[in-house]
Amino acid sequence: MQKREEDIKILMSPDSGLLWPYYKDQKALSSSTLTKILKEIEYGDKQIPDFILQIAANNGKIFHQTIQSFLETGDDKSYLSSKISPKTLEKIKESLTFFKEKNFDKFLGSESLHHCFYNENFFGSYIDLEFEDFAIELKTNNVVIDKSPMSMLAFRIQLLIQHLCTKKQIYLLWSTGSGVFFNKFEAKKELFEILEILIKIVKNKDIYSFEVKKNIIENLLEAYSDGESLQRLLTKR
Repeated sequence: MQKREEDIKILMSPDSGLLWPYYKDQKALSSSTLTKILKEIEYGDKQIPDFILQIAANNGKIFHQTIQSFLETGDDKSYLSSKISPKTLEKIKESLTFFKEKNFDKFLGSESLHHCFYNENFFGSYIDLEFEDFAIELKTNNVVIDKSPMSMLAFRIQLLIQHLCTKKQIYLLWSTGSGVFFNKFEAKKELFEILEILIKIVKNKDIYSFEVKKNIIENLLEAYSDGESLQRLLTKR
């Protein structure tokens, strides 16, 4: 049955306070919902103090707002009066330099909300920077690239959902404070298989125990790193 656009509503989500797409009574899946189990496995029982999380969130917010403001208005000074860490300051400076050098055109806007259906699953995603032919996801996480498989997989799933929702090529701009990585996202077959697995975990969240979920993810990562087909995991449980 073909989905009807008039059945899709943009409503305020009570848990986040953000506008979010719903199809009839079905809330669109987000990348954070699908990758929550990855973070639970990655961090385990480690508790990060709230004040550290708040500082990181504030730094990230200022970084995003500065880059978005520059592309929207040309203002590259909006961050100067903000209280941010020296590392975030370097990330802002290097990213502004990057965008000034690239001089991308046909900028459509920031924080645009998109949604789509994929294999009967309803997805939603916000886009940091949207251009006519592509979109850019901004990252400033203090994760050593390729040293945290769980985090890297979570990022890739997020980019895959953005790609599906926008039907555009997605680029990842990762500002480290010691240089900018700007990479074109590739929607590989294995990622679609992993997406199916994560959807299955979310839909069975009250049935699968944490240990079962962890076992699925560990097997998934092993298969993914070995380049092995993940089809066996799709039918395993």
